[in-house]
Parts: sequence; C-alpha cells; structure tokens
Amino acid sequence: MALDDFRNERLKKLARLREAGIDPYPTASARTHRIGEALEQFDALEASRGSVTLAGRVMAQRGHGGLTFLDLADGSGTIQALVGADRIGQDAYDFFVSVIDIGDIVEVSGTLGKTKRGERSIEASGWTMLTKSLLPLPEKWHGLTDTDERYRKRYLDLIANDSVRDTFVKRSRLTRALREFLDGEGFTEVTTPTLQPLYGGASARPFKTHMNALDMDLFLRIAPELYLKRLVVGGMQSVYEFTTNFRNEGMDRDHNPEFSALEFYAAYRDLAWAMTLTERMLAHAVAAVTGSQTLTYEGNEIDFSGPYRRATFSDLFQEHIGVDFLSATYEDLDAAAQRLGVRVEKVVSREGLADELFKKVIRKTLIAPTFVTDWPAQLLPLAKRTSQQDFVWAFQFFAAGFELIKAFGELNDPIDQRERFAAQEANRAKGDEEAQRMDEDFVEALEYGMPPTAGWGLGLDRFTMLLTGNHSIRDVILFPTMKPRE
Repeated sequence: MALDDFRNERLKKLARLREAGIDPYPTASARTHRIGEALEQFDALEASRGSVTLAGRVMAQRGHGGLTFLDLADGSGTIQALVGADRIGQDAYDFFVSVIDIGDIVEVSGTLGKTKRGERSIEASGWTMLTKSLLPLPEKWHGLTDTDERYRKRYLDLIANDSVRDTFVKRSRLTRALREFLDGEGFTEVTTPTLQPLYGGASARPFKTHMNALDMDLFLRIAPELYLKRLVVGGMQSVYEFTTNFRNEGMDRDHNPEFSALEFYAAYRDLAWAMTLTERMLAHAVAAVTGSQTLTYEGNEIDFSGPYRRATFSDLFQEHIGVDFLSATYEDLDAAAQRLGVRVEKVVSREGLADELFKKVIRKTLIAPTFVTDWPAQLLPLAKRTSQQDFVWAFQFFAAGFELIKAFGELNDPIDQRERFAAQEANRAKGDEEAQRMDEDFVEALEYGMPPTAGWGLGLDRFTMLLTGNHSIRDVILFPTMKPRE
C-alpha cells in the first residue's frame, strides 16, 4: 500500500474517534508506572491485584477471536497488553479494533498477570488513545534500510532500534560521570560564547555569519580555549565547559562539522598532574558507562585502568615512519610520504607534513591508551615551549586508534604568544586555511598575567563511539549534519 493510502486510512480512523467524542490528542496521561518500573515490580504488583495504568507506543498487534494482543513500549521496556471483549464489552472492543494501529500511543489500565506461556502482561479493563499516528512505522527496517535515512529520521531509528536508544543513554551517562568527576575535583562549570568576533583555540576553518543588530561579522566557535583561559587570568583557577564546536571542514568516519567536546583549565598545575588526572577520570567514566574499566573495540581489548603508555612524538616518528624527525627536512618527509603511499594536500610547512604522516600512519597503531608527548611547536601555537625550543609541553591521548584528548602546558608568555600567532598568520598568507589568527585581545589578557596552567580537551563524540562500540561519528550524534535530498 502506498504511503498516502496508509495515511488516508488512518485519517478515517481519526475522524471516527472524534465523531465518538474522543480527543485523539489529549493533554495528559494517567500513567501510574513506566513499563520498566512495572516489570521490575511485577511480582508484587501481580500479587496485589491492584489496577495499574501503563502507556506507550503500539509496536505490534495481533488478534485472536475476541482478544487483541499489543506490544506496548515506552522506552523503558516493552510489555504485552491484552484487550478483550470479555473485559471491556463487545461494543467497546469492536470500536477499539476499528481505530487502533501499530504506532499509536495508548494508555492501558488493568491488572498484571502472566499468560499460559508465562509472558508478563497487563490485562486491560480500559484504554485511552493518547496519540493517533497517521503514518506507519517501518517494520524492523523494512522500508527504512537506507543508512542515511536512519540519520535523517532519527526519531524512527530510535523507535525501531533499541541499541540506538541505548547508545544515547550511555552518552548521557558519560556526560554525567565526567561532570561528577570534575565537580568532585573542585572545578567550576562555565559557559563561554558560541558566537565570537574572532575564532581561535584550534587550527580549523570557521563558519562565518553576520549579526544584523550590530552590523558585524561573527564566527561560530571552533573551540572555547581562549575564553576559558581569559577566565583563568581573571582568577577562576579550575574551570570546565561542555561545549559544541563548529569547524567548516570535511566529514568522515570520525569528523562532523558540529561536534561536542569537554575542555578544562587548571591554574598552578602541569602536564604530569594532568596525565594522572586523566587516568583517574577516564577509568571512572569508562566504568560508569560500561560497568568495567576494560572494554573491547574492533576485536581489541582496551584497559583504561592505568597507568597508560607514554611515548614522544619523535620516538614514534622514528619507529613507524623510519625518519629522524629532529633532523628531517621537508624533502625527507615528502619522500617518506611517497614511500608509504600517504597522499598529502595543502601542507605548507615541514611540521604540517609531519602531522599528516602522524595522522595517517602512526595514529592507527595506537590501540592501547597512550600519551604522546613533546609535539612540534608550530603545530600547537598555544602550548608552552620545552627546553628544546622547537617542541612544546603537550600531550595527545590516543586509544583504539582515536585521538581523544589534547592537553597543553598553556603558553602564558605574551611575547612568545604574539610571535607564535604572527607565524600562524604567515602560514595563512601562504595558503594554510586552518592557521590560527592573531588575537590581540587575548594577548592583552596574557599581559595582565596568567599563572602556570594545564589545559585539556576531550572529543566527546569519539569517546562515545569507543564506549558504545560504534564505528561512525554519525551513530553517536542524534542529528548529524546531512546534505538535503534533491
């Protein structure tokens, strides 16, 4: 049957309800229990023989004589509802059968009991239409097999697929666990601007918009970093933010233009402290979501209990690329890229080429939780230099081949910061569209003085992929960015 035919049939049933004086979209429900709660308390509720009222969506419907079996689901569980002529009367039963459809949201009142086959059920003494559906649900993905359509119509994905709903319940649990941990460590949660007059805090292309009221161009933030560090300058010693960032760049398995992150900044702290904190925080979060500090992803067992492996950027480069990064020229790295079959585009610096080699060759080998330290200074212009001036105090954290965290010993020397921004502007002039901008206001803030600070950022979407066993970032974002259909 064509979709329009289904809809027309249901419109007739909708009219039948209204003709009978029944509001098919009432404002409230008399539900006494969630279905999951009723199932948990089933034995006691059954023994009491008291009436309960459950509500949910009709997911299946079967008829036998004067009895109709419904599978009723509300997101917390599914229960069988028995609606029979002997309990509600023949006329009422005939009317019920004439208007009910799979997809309707109904309320059922009655007593709990088990069928002869032992299936836990509610035997209806009455029912109420809460929402009359006008379109049919996909039947176990028959009619909704297009993966893109699942993302476009996430509401149907959630209705039909319990595992999808479970992913987002776990994502919520992850956010709660991280927030509880940081609150317990004395951090203060804050909110910084999404619309910014100058983007910064990361190497990325921004989205640009225009504010009519002030007649000025603004950018959607690519990161909250520079605003959070302004707060540290102002005396807020330990701050964090759950943030949505926007980067106008490509989409792939683990990139979406709109993505979620957690960032924190802690004054008078260093990277050694941040590593220890990270080990405790991730062990806590993984256990809160999965029930264990060890999980399996793509056949690999990954232990988050700590301590985690430590390795320098240069050591990994030597091990996997076969080149001494300290002495390598741009030409040496370009030859290595060709030898390894790595395609690189729009890279204007030696360090940028090394970063591409790291991402495309080394990163996928970092399965066990690993801190990679001592990064080239040009790649991270907001981190403090080490005693080797070409490197910075920074670590990136990897697990299962994912880059999950960047952390810096934050650059608080305003003169060095200005020079680093100027070098970024020079790269931009050469064609690097992701180079960072000169932020005079931020440099001025540093001139008032920022204490030694450890900063840290976690990609929440990728971490959720790892904890839920998903393999595309679109599977862990409720409404991923999609190109409209023609």
